[in-house]
Amino acid sequence: MQNHPDGLFDAGIMMLKGHGTEKNTTRARYYLEKAAKAGHKGAPGTLGYLELNENGNITGAVHYFNMSHNMGDTDATHNLAVIQSYYEAFDPDPYYAHKMFKIASGRGHKDATMVSAEQTMHGIHNLTGNCPEGLKYIKMLSSQSTLVTRMLREATQHFQSADYDAAALQYLVLAEAGVEVAQYNLAWLCQEFGSEMSIHIPDCIDRYFELSARNGYGPSQAWLGNKLWLKGELYESARCYAAAADQGSEEGLFWAGILLKRMVFQ
Repeated sequence: MQNHPDGLFDAGIMMLKGHGTEKNTTRARYYLEKAAKAGHKGAPGTLGYLELNENGNITGAVHYFNMSHNMGDTDATHNLAVIQSYYEAFDPDPYYAHKMFKIASGRGHKDATMVSAEQTMHGIHNLTGNCPEGLKYIKMLSSQSTLVTRMLREATQHFQSADYDAAALQYLVLAEAGVEVAQYNLAWLCQEFGSEMSIHIPDCIDRYFELSARNGYGPSQAWLGNKLWLKGELYESARCYAAAADQGSEEGLFWAGILLKRMVFQ
């Protein structure tokens, strides 16, 4: 344990919380400082927590949180954002806080993703809101949630059991939450099995294919390209196929090639 970062950190936490030993904040700090020097990314952040909550030292806390943040610690990044947002004694900087919330979100912090989504959609101070950009954080939050994964799995199981109504309801909840794969699956389910469903979802096919396409889902962008082609809107159709191909959709790439060939040799 003498120079092992994880061992030093674990010893510090045990003494800090009194797990298996007598609670001793002074000794805990000693081991946490050694863990930080040995390169444990969470150790400086824990020292920052001590500075903030035990000593009321915001400047010291920010120093330690910055150390952990620069080592890639997600919680420390989020803590910096919170301090810059809400601690008036530290001269809050909402723009820096917004930046740190976004970084923490990118590292998988759910609370930071929620704040990033809200701030991006509605704007902060002199920054105007950006709904399409905010939706990206909502989708990110969905991917960070085990509930979404479980609901998608359950919907798939309902579909495989030919319980199309139950599958549609699961997909509908996720689709309205902005999960693009659920939007696509719901639209496809209504298109292929609508006659076998007892529930009616108004404008299901067009609404959810188009929502998913706007959210950047390649297969839906290819579907929208087909729809626009049939309406004779070749330029817009080509744009959809190109966007689908850019998202890795083989269907989008195929139809983009076919459309280009027809346009060139007409």
